[in-house]
Amino acid sequence: MPEIENMLKKQGKEFNHIEPPPEMEERLRTALESTAKRKHPRKMWFPKAAVVIIALFLFGYQFDTFAYYGKKLLGYDQVLTGTLKELNELGEGQSIGKSYTFKNGVSVTLDGIMLDDNQMLVFYTVKDPRGQMDESDFLIPMSLKGLFKEYQMQSGQGDMNEEKTEMKNMFQFQPPLFFERKLTLSFSLEENNQREFGEIPFSLDWDKAMGHSIRKPLRNVLAVDGIKIRFDSLTASPTTTVIKGQIQSIWELAQDKMKGERIRPENMGLKLLANGKEVPGQSSGMRTDMKGITFHQEFDALPRDLQELQLQLVSFAADHDVHEQVELNIKETEKSLEILGQKIVINEVFHKNGDTFIKITTEENVLFTQIDLIIDNKKADLIETTSDQYDKKPDGTILHTRILHFPGSGSKLELDIKSMKYEKKYDLTIDIPLDS
Repeated sequence: MPEIENMLKKQGKEFNHIEPPPEMEERLRTALESTAKRKHPRKMWFPKAAVVIIALFLFGYQFDTFAYYGKKLLGYDQVLTGTLKELNELGEGQSIGKSYTFKNGVSVTLDGIMLDDNQMLVFYTVKDPRGQMDESDFLIPMSLKGLFKEYQMQSGQGDMNEEKTEMKNMFQFQPPLFFERKLTLSFSLEENNQREFGEIPFSLDWDKAMGHSIRKPLRNVLAVDGIKIRFDSLTASPTTTVIKGQIQSIWELAQDKMKGERIRPENMGLKLLANGKEVPGQSSGMRTDMKGITFHQEFDALPRDLQELQLQLVSFAADHDVHEQVELNIKETEKSLEILGQKIVINEVFHKNGDTFIKITTEENVLFTQIDLIIDNKKADLIETTSDQYDKKPDGTILHTRILHFPGSGSKLELDIKSMKYEKKYDLTIDIPLDS
């Protein structure tokens, strides 16, 4: 008996130090309300037995139950999918369970975080007892303040209940610097043109960070459309796989600027194949700064039984400087030309109501981003593009025919194409060795 009493006392002390999550009170109240309608036999011994059973449950099993509840994020089924859902089921991540309540009763609870070498995921719940979740402008911007740096939200998603009283959110941040030990989640709520700020400070437990499974330099270069795309690194972590690279250095950017041959990349289609199967893509981005034009592409986590890994470039879209002048004649039909490998057909040139119209056909993905018409040595700006028509050919190619409208008319016409955007398809593969 003394051993049992000591055990109960010890676990009782541990129980007193456990802080249940905010949702626990509501869940218990709902459960009690539902069970209160049940009818039980009116026997005097039953309440005593129930107390004993409940006591045994709390002191004998509550520790594991609360530990599991604290590790796993609850209510995020609509937000967590795939790999993140599996990690949550395994209890990965760090539970926080701290809240902030605004003056109007809206509360924010930081439920937990997941951290690895690629990203930090923040899970939080917003509750609005008024049911006006979709009417308030709040929690934007959201940031994490560290010792020397503030980390801005990169992306996020959420799921709101039908009553508009609760919303579960998952926001993505870059991983904090390794020396960060304390962070503060900052947010604000705006209502009636008044903004109120809120903060939730918390400690970062690096022992709960999941690190990475693969980190390696790539040093691969693919030449496309007059440029060289350099793939620099691959980092695979339990939550995601990130490819980083560079399209142009700052010196290449400066040279193209001086030559008037700038390329402004807009989109790059990449596929990551693990064991021959495509890894779902998550997000991508490009930026131009003092490092030149750099990019990153994020995919889902790699499979545990990884045997081979490949990266495929399937498309590349960019806006190009052109500086191409084309002489035109009134009533001209079916004049073909080729610019940067793109076929362009001038179908018709005609005057109407004192203005000049040019009917033109290209592939669907070709767009003239800057084009003028020189009429009798005077520049005329494009007014509008009308009569968009699309024609799908048997080989799958889609042609886009439209009419360009320019003000004025004259006998000498010259189309001045200054820049043009288009996308090219590729089938270029890089084999990524796993043994180095």
